[in-house]
Amino acid sequence: MNRERFRFFRVIHHESDLLVGVPHQQYSEEMEQAVELELNRLRQVLLSHSQRVPGFLDSLQALGEVEDVSLAEEVRIMISCGRKTGTGPMSSVAGLFAQQAGRMLINTYGLMEVVVENGGDLYLRNEADLISVIHAGSSALSDKMAFVLPRGEWGICTSSGTLGHSFSEGKADALTIISTSAPLADAWATALANQVLSASDMEDILELVAGIPEIKGCAIIVENQVGIRGEIEVKLLSSGE
Repeated sequence: MNRERFRFFRVIHHESDLLVGVPHQQYSEEMEQAVELELNRLRQVLLSHSQRVPGFLDSLQALGEVEDVSLAEEVRIMISCGRKTGTGPMSSVAGLFAQQAGRMLINTYGLMEVVVENGGDLYLRNEADLISVIHAGSSALSDKMAFVLPRGEWGICTSSGTLGHSFSEGKADALTIISTSAPLADAWATALANQVLSASDMEDILELVAGIPEIKGCAIIVENQVGIRGEIEVKLLSSGE
């Protein structure tokens, strides 16, 4: 995510801390306020729903079918992601906020490229190949590999049992998922990382990933070992890259 290609700005709103990158020639100061307003809208959507459905924000289990047609789109997405992955709806919230903020900028300002990072989870729309580095905390393999993302719309989300404040039942230094949906990538990263208790679990998880069509790429780093599966190219990085 180089600074020659993107002009980055940070927007913090309550629990959300977004780093947003847009093409230099398309940046305007009003984008920062627009992102903050979008974060406020998303937060209010979740708070409103949690008042109607106590436990929505705290559940670690998938919720039931979405039957209420009046539910906000974002709530529907979170429930759907949880049902697909067997996780609580909040497992997708970081990816969801990043995606909705990114799409708002695309629709409002006609951006062809945008990257939004939310606590290590990414939403990306790119017109040409873009490198996304795999970070795994104190692991010797951290920042030594990267996905090469072709043109498209991507969610690149990571769960870790050794890094960060997000809850994980597993012990992976990093489990990164790539999907065309950022909230779904976020939920799958949580679900699969929960199952990695040691390096011996990697093979089974990668076999499971092979049968999940919405996962386009997966990298697992645990105990200084790495496992990779998917259709997205992974490259080794040189020390100066």
